Amino acid sequence: MNKQKKTKKRGRIGTGRKFRTAPHVRAKVIARKIAGESYREIAAAEKISKNTVTRIMGSQEAAFLLQGFRDRVLGIVPLALKGLEKLVRRLDRQAIIETLYGTRVLMQRYEVQKVQDEPERTYDYTRAEFFGKFGRLPLNSELEEFEKTLNIEPITKAGLIEP
Repeated sequence: MNKQKKTKKRGRIGTGRKFRTAPHVRAKVIARKIAGESYREIAAAEKISKNTVTRIMGSQEAAFLLQGFRDRVLGIVPLALKGLEKLVRRLDRQAIIETLYGTRVLMQRYEVQKVQDEPERTYDYTRAEFFGKFGRLPLNSELEEFEKTLNIEPITKAGLIEP
């Protein structure tokens, strides 16, 4: 007779398993997550396991609350932009400067991005070809001379695009 193993259904997201965690604790967990705390921090503060936090955050209840929060925040953005527009029209110097910094039109001196130098040549392909041909790793001086003997077509952006 074939014995089939009985598999236990574990508390996965969407299984409909009821929570043993009190509703006020679930609400605190969701609020802490909205405030930006990590699952580990929430679990320690609420004295529950990290898996419980994961289950709570994966529940429909949490999804509805998070979506409501996002909707409220996104509803404020147009009002904030209108208020900012009024300040800029009044030539509010602070509003103008903060807007320009926020949009990265203006930058602090220490924020100026350094232009990356040309990447350093590694000769990895040449080294592999040399090893394949001679069975040993080349000296650095040998790499440049050996590379001149290879027929390597340069890669261009146009060559990467397929018709």
